[in-house]
Amino acid sequence: ASMFVWTKFPKEHSKGKGSIDFAMDLLEYANVAISPGRAFGENGEYCFRIALVENEHRIRQAFRNIGRYIQGKPVSGAKSPGSQ
Repeated sequence: ASMFVWTKFPKEHSKGKGSIDFAMDLLEYANVAISPGRAFGENGEYCFRIALVENEHRIRQAFRNIGRYIQGKPVSGAKSPGSQ
């Protein structure tokens, strides 16, 4: 069984950022760590590698947090975009 999933994300959800900056935003504002595809080569832009190393509950929570961030909603325990 693979421990990683590769996925693309729509450019309209990237908030105008490349995969590295978007991954850094997810870490800071959604409490989710993912690997930006760009780190694996220029063809990886707008892709991410997601490690499936947590239990199902934590993986579901991570996807909820990503969804909330993309929708501009606050994520519990994370910084809010624009806050200092």
